[in-house]
Amino acid sequence: MIQAAGILFKTGNKVLLVKRAAGGDHVGTWATPGGKLEDGETAAQAAVRECYEELGLDAETLGILRPWTRSQRDGVDYTTFLITVEAPFRPNLNDESDDFEWADLDDPPDNLHPGLAIVLARFKMNELDIARAIADEALVSPQRYENILLCAMRITGTGVAFRKQLDEFVYRDPKRYLNDEFLARCNGLPVIVEHPKQSSLDSKEFQDRVVGTILLPYLRDQDVWGVAKIYDDAAAEMLETYVLSTSPAVVFRDQSVNRTKKLPDGSTLLVEGDPSLLDHLAICEVGVWDKGGEPSGVDSVTANGGSTVTEEEMKAAEQEKADAARKDADAGDMLDKILKCVDSLGARIDVFEKTRKDAMPEPKMNEEPGSAEEVAADKARKDAEEAEKMKAMEAEKADKARKDTEEETRKRIADLEEKMPKELSDSDYKEMAETQAKADKVHAAFGDSAPRPLQGENLLAYRKRLANGLKTHSKAWKDVDVYKLDAHVMGIAEPQIYADAMDAALHPVDLPEGNLREIVSVDTTGRRITSFAGQPKSWMQNFSSNRRRLAGIRNAS
Repeated sequence: MIQAAGILFKTGNKVLLVKRAAGGDHVGTWATPGGKLEDGETAAQAAVRECYEELGLDAETLGILRPWTRSQRDGVDYTTFLITVEAPFRPNLNDESDDFEWADLDDPPDNLHPGLAIVLARFKMNELDIARAIADEALVSPQRYENILLCAMRITGTGVAFRKQLDEFVYRDPKRYLNDEFLARCNGLPVIVEHPKQSSLDSKEFQDRVVGTILLPYLRDQDVWGVAKIYDDAAAEMLETYVLSTSPAVVFRDQSVNRTKKLPDGSTLLVEGDPSLLDHLAICEVGVWDKGGEPSGVDSVTANGGSTVTEEEMKAAEQEKADAARKDADAGDMLDKILKCVDSLGARIDVFEKTRKDAMPEPKMNEEPGSAEEVAADKARKDAEEAEKMKAMEAEKADKARKDTEEETRKRIADLEEKMPKELSDSDYKEMAETQAKADKVHAAFGDSAPRPLQGENLLAYRKRLANGLKTHSKAWKDVDVYKLDAHVMGIAEPQIYADAMDAALHPVDLPEGNLREIVSVDTTGRRITSFAGQPKSWMQNFSSNRRRLAGIRNAS
């Protein structure tokens, strides 16, 4: 994705727009001065440089540069900064623009650049409007607004996941969560840092942990998401900096609504019912609904490519915040900063590494052995280097084992999700009926009817079951396990199996002599047409005159 940035200058109710000249994209549209980031540039640096090139001025001398909007569309990640100036000024345009205008925000010119509409609309947006823009992907997450950070977070996933702490798989039926009723339950949901020891928040845990609330819940694919209002400055900085995830806390007053199943491999599958309480949403290192993948519960473009926060760091920061809250309780300060240790983590590591390297003697090349102290120091250095190598090898080995385990977990989750019942849409019902009708034509040729879909069976599984029952008539596919075929290969196998089965039905080679097989079909008008396969002459011989005469002679004697 192309990274680009620009600046919107504003004075009073007017903003500076430039008209794009021939030679660039979106010729003739009104836009902000800006362009692509060069290697090593930040968005702010690129915006300032582009303004100098396009307007002939140093933007930073005109006012404070502050982030305004960031959006991703048509393969471009564009950050717009805002500078408020005291009065309109006349820019010195280069050849990238052929006109400029200080436009009224209430009456902007026609033919705006496609990305400019959301930039101008932002002036009239409140926190809910911005949250809706994030949910609609008109703006990226996170966005700063007044005293809060608006950040998109996954509230819960659906389908199958794996709870490592309990060593069990869990299934959340999408029908219970992907609906308006559950979305309404998410309004105002507390957002906290890490789960408390108990399943739900009490007054003290609420004071110590809450950093924001869910403002706007919405659906994304098969997950429930929400835009959170984050009030705590340290938590906001953490969400903008680190790759994190989320974990919801639900409570079941009546445990009988949940069902436990033992899987063939001995593992446990918990099929959840309706939760009696949606208690809170925790920011965490890795969530259950990442389903064995990378942390994905927090949508933060500013954290992409950044480091993750380890569980130890989260717990240390959590304890630090709790301690600070207790110390300041008498003064009434219940909103102490969290994760100060995380904020300075990188700096501490850098200082530690530099101190260690500075303290380590430089290796001596091609020199005669020195004093006993030097020999001992050299041996200690080599031992330390060897220990570091071993430590790195062990870490690499452990990382590979972790990735292998995660990959196996992802495969198990995908396999279980494939087998779980799913709600059929109208189009799914139509395809299922068409599949059954197609199979019925073949089964009718054998004097039978196609089996019906099973409860909760998806379309691909149904097609495989039907094909499996007919594959014995196909030389090419009779020895193939159709249940292991993917959808693409199934699309090749299915019509050939049906054609071979129909041919076997119409030209049977396994009928006993003197037998006929009734074949019933229905034409386009709905009329039933009956035909027979076999050897009619052999069958009719039972009723021939010679056979009747011989039978009479035998009876007479």
